[in-house]
Amino acid sequence: MRWLEPSDGAPRAAAMPMIKVRLLHPEARVPSVNYAGHDLGFDLYAVEDALLKPGVPVKVRTGIAVEGPEGMGFILGDRSSMAARGVTYAGGRIDAGYRGEILVCLINVNQPAHSLELVRDSAGQLVDASLRVTDVDVAIRSGDKIAQMSPFQAMTHYQLVVVEALTPSTREARGFGSSGR
Repeated sequence: MRWLEPSDGAPRAAAMPMIKVRLLHPEARVPSVNYAGHDLGFDLYAVEDALLKPGVPVKVRTGIAVEGPEGMGFILGDRSSMAARGVTYAGGRIDAGYRGEILVCLINVNQPAHSLELVRDSAGQLVDASLRVTDVDVAIRSGDKIAQMSPFQAMTHYQLVVVEALTPSTREARGFGSSGR
């Protein structure tokens, strides 16, 4: 809580910024946080069941729309519990002016294992062969926590200026892996 000091010297609480949430579905849940001020994001919940096949992005409905303070959008990200199941968030942002339902694009990155089953007769001759593929589909149930939503201040009002050169830095153009493992 922030405190303001009015002219009489007595402190009073300042209005805290609000994130408005509109419930668009009967099963929709308000995003939650376990440790306010410490957790980096609000948990988002699925309002429908979904089956995630390996490698196929699926848009999962949350049943909510949000509005932050002026110029505030949201970045969606993985929940560690979903990542541990082989499910990751496939990207995207919630721009400050967007008022539609938040859809979370999830992708199952698990890879099925393949094994060949051979059937032989008593003389050892091959009589049948079949390919066994393990099931690595991931089921999402309505009410599951599926991603996190973190508030993010839009800074795209900055002016872009084309220049001939940028200010030198100690890093310069060294990119991927240049700072070590």
